[in-house]
Amino acid sequence: MSLIVSVMILGNHSLFEYSESRLASPQVVTTYNFTQGHNPSVAVNPNTGELFAVYTLTENNSTNIYITKSQDSGNSFSIPVRINDKPGDAADTWNTIPICFGSNNEVYVAWMVSKEDPDFPYGITELRVSRSLDGGNTFSPAVNPVTGYKSEKAFFDLSVTGNQTLYLSFLDSLTNESGTRIIDYPSSFKLVKSVDGGKSFALPSTIDNQNCVCCQTVSAVGLDGEIYFSWRDSQYEQDIIPVDPNNPYNYGFSNGSLFDDFDYEDYETIRDIVVRHTVDNGTGEEFSPITKVSQDKWYITGCPDAGPGMAFDSVGRLHVAWFTGSKTAPNGTGYYYAYSDDKGLTFSESIPLLTDEEFIPPTQVSVGVDNRDNVWITFSDQRSSDVVRYSEIRDDHQGKVHLSIVDNDHQVIFNSSIIDGQIHELVDLAVSGNDDVAFIAYRDGNNAKISVVTANIATNTTLTNDNFA
Repeated sequence: MSLIVSVMILGNHSLFEYSESRLASPQVVTTYNFTQGHNPSVAVNPNTGELFAVYTLTENNSTNIYITKSQDSGNSFSIPVRINDKPGDAADTWNTIPICFGSNNEVYVAWMVSKEDPDFPYGITELRVSRSLDGGNTFSPAVNPVTGYKSEKAFFDLSVTGNQTLYLSFLDSLTNESGTRIIDYPSSFKLVKSVDGGKSFALPSTIDNQNCVCCQTVSAVGLDGEIYFSWRDSQYEQDIIPVDPNNPYNYGFSNGSLFDDFDYEDYETIRDIVVRHTVDNGTGEEFSPITKVSQDKWYITGCPDAGPGMAFDSVGRLHVAWFTGSKTAPNGTGYYYAYSDDKGLTFSESIPLLTDEEFIPPTQVSVGVDNRDNVWITFSDQRSSDVVRYSEIRDDHQGKVHLSIVDNDHQVIFNSSIIDGQIHELVDLAVSGNDDVAFIAYRDGNNAKISVVTANIATNTTLTNDNFA
């Protein structure tokens, strides 16, 4: 926030100008370690202020989902509780594990299960949803919310409205089909809802049928009661160009060389971030037009595994942050932020957060808003001199957790890395109900970690005195 106040004092013919600005100097005050945990996520129950953390744990080739909570702002956590009722009925997810809360303090969690299938080269995945009615101490038997056909159902998110309607959005990909050179396989962005607390779900409806096939989706409930969705679109029916082997975001080896089977006859399509929301009081059957957050025009063949982050503030302003590999973006490739004051119909100019003219590895972005409407944005910065083309990052790769804080006047008051380590690509964020405190979840090496971060936002005031006759 920047504020200038001018005061004229006629007695001494002086003009005093006060300039007030805000700066943040975040610090990690404590970090909690979950040994051998993977893909951690965090959420704060807005009704109770309790912090919940969820992570996967694989032991003896069996993967389970665990939840734990903290009642002292992350200084200590309860004994972890297994959520999935059937042992091993879980998988290391390709996105953060969503946690959300009902108005009566119900705790909802969604996760993924992987299965081998002879008809699908990458196997199939199914979704699971479970509910707790006692504050996360016990959970109901898991429900499969989408049944009746086989596919890869993944890259999902979960939201619940004030009337206890539960919405699960996901990418539904038929990885066993390939009928075009423009896309690898058909994929749709779909939505299912439950009006009985997650006991059963309606049939899926389609939000988009030209989506990027493996970028995490995100959803949020607006102050108007509508459900908002953001994802990476793929306009493969228009705006396609021949593949460019020099595009560092086309699949290859991290040292810059191409795969032996790289196909020069493929096409690149635009993979930009979009939003859409329900227009039927959250019923989930009618939707607004799809709107681009920014006209980046990022051409790529393949999927960058880098979904957006999205959140609302207290006045209904919509905030979105994302990664783009487009060199035509305002400051080149990297991470950007924008906001909308009209429910996602239009967006502000993109504000650069971390950019590079050449190459930055793409990662997922997480966004939260504190009780003073400061926007917190975090992601994994995996830049390295030995990684110059998009590829899977090694488990022992050194990385950083990057944090940006934007105040309610859209001024970036902090923008730097705050955690170093063997940081994996998924970083999650939850903002406390208290001033200037957030919780960041990430995987460091082979362990899940939760760091408590204080923003330490300070106001600086300067006074100038310009004499005049």
